[in-house]
Amino acid sequence: MKSSFQIEINQGSLKTFFPEERIKDKYKIIEILLEACRTLLYSPKAEKIRAKTKIIVNIDKMNRLFFVSELKIYSIAFPFNISYDENNTSISYKNIIDIDSLAITNVLSIIKNPIFNSEHCLESVEPIIDIEAEHKINYWTLIRELILLEDGYIRYDKDEKGYQAALEKMQQHRHPLNHIDIFYTNHVSFKLGLEKEYLEADLIDTLDSNTDCKYLKIAVDSSSASKKTKRK
Repeated sequence: MKSSFQIEINQGSLKTFFPEERIKDKYKIIEILLEACRTLLYSPKAEKIRAKTKIIVNIDKMNRLFFVSELKIYSIAFPFNISYDENNTSISYKNIIDIDSLAITNVLSIIKNPIFNSEHCLESVEPIIDIEAEHKINYWTLIRELILLEDGYIRYDKDEKGYQAALEKMQQHRHPLNHIDIFYTNHVSFKLGLEKEYLEADLIDTLDSNTDCKYLKIAVDSSSASKKTKRK
């Protein structure tokens, strides 16, 4: 079912969705995704809102959440089924497990349990076994899906502080004022510089496979071009 709506991020949830530390692992992505589901369950929805901080839900061929603030916009995949009307919202995983407040709390307690991150596999399953035994729900199926999820993380930044620091070192093209970060771990992340500020509509359009593709403009190095001409 095609769907698009927006909800406001209140002040109490800002640090959850826009943490001070950089997002750098899958567990943080899972936490943000599940807390976003909790917000979706209980917040009023509108086709468009004027709030400066908000979540945009886009369900179509592209199933994504967009988290919007004044200087940052990022997006992750939304792997769940969602249905809603004026009085009720429901979210589920493949219509098998309800993603309700209890499920969200239980899954987060599992992945944040130090034992779950044990180097020994038999120890790491203990938090799952304990909660599944108490609630008679197969949480492992959901947790496995979230861990294996291709989360599709992408972020737009208007980073004046980082740009000025790079400019002082004459390295402004390594950290442009407006840029997109692809992926989140250090060994694979990279930036794409932008010539102007990006709006949420721009990022949504860039990621929407139902709209025309964007093209990268490749700058030609004049010195390299000159050398190639001489070789001919």
